[in-house]
Amino acid sequence: METVTYVHTSPHDAEEFWRILGAFFEIDWLVGPGNYTVGEHDGHPARILTMQTPVVEYLLAADDEGKELRYGVLKNPFVPVDGYEATVNVEALPAGCSVTFHATFELDEEPLEKVVEMLSGAYRMMAGQIDNLLAS
Repeated sequence: METVTYVHTSPHDAEEFWRILGAFFEIDWLVGPGNYTVGEHDGHPARILTMQTPVVEYLLAADDEGKELRYGVLKNPFVPVDGYEATVNVEALPAGCSVTFHATFELDEEPLEKVVEMLSGAYRMMAGQIDNLLAS
């Protein structure tokens, strides 16, 4: 099992950041996926991003009080690994918040360095888009 962790420091309040990130089925802020639908995967609620290759992301757990969510993603060109599960946690800081993305997965064909780069880039993009939305 491989892991990747990405930590983002945001100047925004943890409650405000979580309000957007924690709304798993409301991702209009996310640039790129286009349309999406809500469905189900293996008994878990899922969001299906309508792209050239559909991307299925399914919610495993959400804790609004602890500002933490856990989700999985089926293997696809953007997440080219098996058994991907991520935990995202938002913690208050004296000025702003810290957002930690931690994922576990099994490698398939892509080397670990490339997967870490891809996933870290995706996390950085998502956190940056939330920061931009909160700043507007």
